Amino acid sequence: MFRRALFFVCLLLFSSVSSPHAADVFIFTENYPPYNFPAADGTVAGDATALVRKVMNTSELDYSITIVPWARAVRYTETADNVLIYSIARIPNREERFQWLVPLAFDNYRLFARKDDKRVFTREQLRKGAFSVICVQGDISCTILQDTGLPEASIIQSPDLDQPGTLKMVEAGRVDLFPGSMINYQTERQHHGAWRGAFKPVYDLEVGLTLYLAGGANLRPELAAKIRAAYAHLVDANDFDMMFVDGPPIDR
Repeated sequence: MFRRALFFVCLLLFSSVSSPHAADVFIFTENYPPYNFPAADGTVAGDATALVRKVMNTSELDYSITIVPWARAVRYTETADNVLIYSIARIPNREERFQWLVPLAFDNYRLFARKDDKRVFTREQLRKGAFSVICVQGDISCTILQDTGLPEASIIQSPDLDQPGTLKMVEAGRVDLFPGSMINYQTERQHHGAWRGAFKPVYDLEVGLTLYLAGGANLRPELAAKIRAAYAHLVDANDFDMMFVDGPPIDR
């Protein structure tokens, strides 16, 4: 009971930052450019965020958007009946846990190594555990690695790939690889000339995923209906474009 009360107190605090009155819907996501990331003015920015705002504004529901750690965003969404999450991948083991409201992006996933790494990475070697791979704990990236057949001993799960000591481990050669999305890679390369210390794609995981704005299984039906209707209206008006990207060839 205490945890439930604390949860809703936190939600009220989140909403008070962005709105003088309580929101109808609380929306959570993680820091994952270019989809969603904190802006300099304290709001949440990103291409997926812009699509979410467009749908929510059309729905005429009051809402707030907050960045939290991914595992917490998932927990909030599955706990409450007026919480949404976005940039979440639609995969089989999530199908019944969420209501899939609005498709935001289609992305492809690769394994990345240091730019100066000359080794060849094959499926056979990966499945034998010849290389260590770091991924975000609770994220789709770890699930992709497991589904690819990598042994658990070769998968290192980190709370956050942006924390010091995670991707730095790949840069230093202490870990061989990490999985990443091509939209993220292309955006970082275009704007910064490199991606998180000049990494390169070296192995195609052959996984394409659609990322969504979603609610939990117990999301209130009237909220889901308004959001779906808003999305349908935008599509009918040719005013909604999902995110897509064509990735570069694998670097050998």
